[in-house]
Amino acid sequence: MKKNRIWLIILIIIVAVGLIWFFYDGGSGNLGQGMIDTADSTINDITDETFAANGSSDTTTNIGANTYVRNTNTVDFSTVKSTPWDISEASTHVEPQDKRPYTIMVYMIGSNLESEDGSASSDIQEMLNSQVNSENANVIIMTGGAKTWKDFGIPSDCSLIQVKDGQLYLLDTIGMKDMGDPGTLSSFIDFSMENFPADKYGLIMWDHGGGSIYGFGYDENFKGDGLTLLEMNQALESSDAKNTRFEFIGFDACLMASVEMSAVASDYANYLIGSEDVEPGYGWDYAFLSSLNNTGLRGDAIGQSIVDTSMKFYDGYDVDVTLSVIDLGQVDYVLGAMDNMMNQCENDLNSGTVKFSTFSKKRAGTKTFGTGSPRDNCYDMVDLGDMASKLKDLYPGAANEMENALSKAVVYNKYTAQTDSIHGLTGYYIYGQKDRAEYAINTYESLKMSNNYTEYQKSFASDLTGTKILDLSARSIPMEENSSGDYYVTLSQDEISNLVSIDFTVWEKVPDPSLEDYYFMIGMQSGVTIDENGNCLSKFSGIWPGAAGYYACLYEISDDNGAKTYAIPAQLNGKNVDIIALYNETYPNGKILGARNISEDTNSSFQMAQRGLTTIKDGDEVAFCYFAQYLGPDPENTSHEWYVGESFTVNGELTLQNYKASPGDVYLYGFKLTDSQRNESYSDFIEVDY
Repeated sequence: MKKNRIWLIILIIIVAVGLIWFFYDGGSGNLGQGMIDTADSTINDITDETFAANGSSDTTTNIGANTYVRNTNTVDFSTVKSTPWDISEASTHVEPQDKRPYTIMVYMIGSNLESEDGSASSDIQEMLNSQVNSENANVIIMTGGAKTWKDFGIPSDCSLIQVKDGQLYLLDTIGMKDMGDPGTLSSFIDFSMENFPADKYGLIMWDHGGGSIYGFGYDENFKGDGLTLLEMNQALESSDAKNTRFEFIGFDACLMASVEMSAVASDYANYLIGSEDVEPGYGWDYAFLSSLNNTGLRGDAIGQSIVDTSMKFYDGYDVDVTLSVIDLGQVDYVLGAMDNMMNQCENDLNSGTVKFSTFSKKRAGTKTFGTGSPRDNCYDMVDLGDMASKLKDLYPGAANEMENALSKAVVYNKYTAQTDSIHGLTGYYIYGQKDRAEYAINTYESLKMSNNYTEYQKSFASDLTGTKILDLSARSIPMEENSSGDYYVTLSQDEISNLVSIDFTVWEKVPDPSLEDYYFMIGMQSGVTIDENGNCLSKFSGIWPGAAGYYACLYEISDDNGAKTYAIPAQLNGKNVDIIALYNETYPNGKILGARNISEDTNSSFQMAQRGLTTIKDGDEVAFCYFAQYLGPDPENTSHEWYVGESFTVNGELTLQNYKASPGDVYLYGFKLTDSQRNESYSDFIEVDY
């Protein structure tokens, strides 16, 4: 009897010790998400090297946090067309090389950045001037994708070029290859690794970027073809990068510092370097290559050098800049935090516990990159930290988990002072591009990211594009004037709760006789106040901006620390653009920064964000463009189009002016209402005679 009791006590002690060990070791992760074994983590893969000065050497894992491990075995590459090129012929032109500390590959799709502005040639010159020690680092460039190259005699055909001792050496010209074909990229990686052996490899992707849905690159010679994230995944998977990890993969391109790109890259590299936002035209400063003269640098330290030299380069420029260094060993924790948060959002959205309009308003207020005027592409890339902040009142624990995961993953991040809500890593969150929802959601689903986040995107998109919750266009909303001369409309509480924004608008009659009863919007003003009775009031001064004597309609695209940036639809020398204007303390009356090209092919899958702005010069032809709507007596006619105003020649510098209506001018005033599903409607209009 005593023996049985002793054995029972021993058994209880063993079970208790086992439970204590289990929970202390963080083994209580959610089923199906799987805890990462720290022994298998790549975070501490280089233990004998330290992060650069001012960097962080803290590479501890998030013990006990949720993870989501992307199952690459489920990724379907069957739809991806890949045509590798034979590297054997090009390899015969390369003498046997000693193994060096670094080989840096630059996949340079010149696109219109080179053919129009010479931006690629400019960066090649920076590489030549960098004073990188060629005994320490091989710098190998593959050029292509541009109709013409400005400098160095680079041919239009794809070429393999080495930067060595401050000189360019043409290794081989391999013909006209589609740089939007994943086989072209994978073969370049194989060529570089086979012929230029190194202890560490880096890959830089140079061109336009389009975020997680549209990917990277625009090959002028192949109808604007580029690489989707799925195609980049296939290129890396089919190359030697599958067996030899990159120390870093960097994107000298817009909108590529995303969790989706990081998840794809995490199987093939230790760090990712890129920008959350659109990049300035000059891109990175390649003076950073001299940092490779220190052979002890890891990818995070190289990334810090890229960030620091580039940020220093833009001192004094009126541009937004943000660059991040991402520890790819931590991306599973970010995906896990997203999965946990969006599982709660998905459950509450589907059960009706939280209304769709609530999620929509939070999404509308989240820091978003790559936005423009209504004619421009919308990339729907949001700052993940700001997304968590906006959802914190609903899900404080999940938001804190997200913030913690981001703080571990983003090991270095800098941005200009006029930018806020920046945490270093973006994610795709559908909203502005609802017209392409099916394509976007299918593209996202193919990447096999966090399952719960993907399902939430699908549910949110379904509500976003579904039956109207409230049809504001179905009733008359009278426009009235109070005793102070201010204009207002009155809405019900249900209508107000379903609104995302309300703006005061000013319209002028289109002078074209063929567009009878069409009016075009020449001004739009936010800042409408709504009182407890549902009265929506705007105090409008009758003054609005323009240039060269013409009114310009400004669409707000960012509001950071009191600095507001606007897009003005226009044509510049006959091409559709957004003219970008900045208002801040330095420029209280506004400053025109330049023009951003708009993709002419709205059906293309490769709609890249323009890197940098085109300078508007003396002698350029400019015409402002306006949204025109039929406002005649036929209630069934809802026709609209973009109206091109009169053109003018820029004389000197194009500057913004404030114009007041002249006596005798007649305008229409009305409110623009945008609901939670991004449906736009208008109140009744009132005619105002100055």
